[in-house]
Amino acid sequence: MFDEKEETVRVAAAIIRDGDKVLICQRGINHRYGLKWEFPGGKIIPGESLRECLERELWEELRIEPVKPKELKTIQATYSDGGNFLITFFLVNEYTGELQNKVFEAIAWVTPEEITRYEMLEGSIPILPLLK
Repeated sequence: MFDEKEETVRVAAAIIRDGDKVLICQRGINHRYGLKWEFPGGKIIPGESLRECLERELWEELRIEPVKPKELKTIQATYSDGGNFLITFFLVNEYTGELQNKVFEAIAWVTPEEITRYEMLEGSIPILPLLK
């Protein structure tokens, strides 16, 4: 289905913390990389900054607005199906709104140690050491 290397896609993703736990989300079964777990976020649209992308995606996916997100790290992720992503992770220690799952199969609050029990999307794995 996706067997050629694609143009690099810019993505903003959130490491949302609540005490010692972080929020992870399971992709929909019918989506690309379905049922894998990831941090919430998504693709940037033309004319949008990374922070605007993060804010839009968190509202669309979870109905929350991040308060002072802090840029953590940007990583390059290339998948075996040709997907090529440049992912900027933001730390979100505070948000407004009531968290609601609008698009995912499931969401879970987990400790950094518990994340290893989930099948994480490859692009999320390089950020895991920064969670400890």
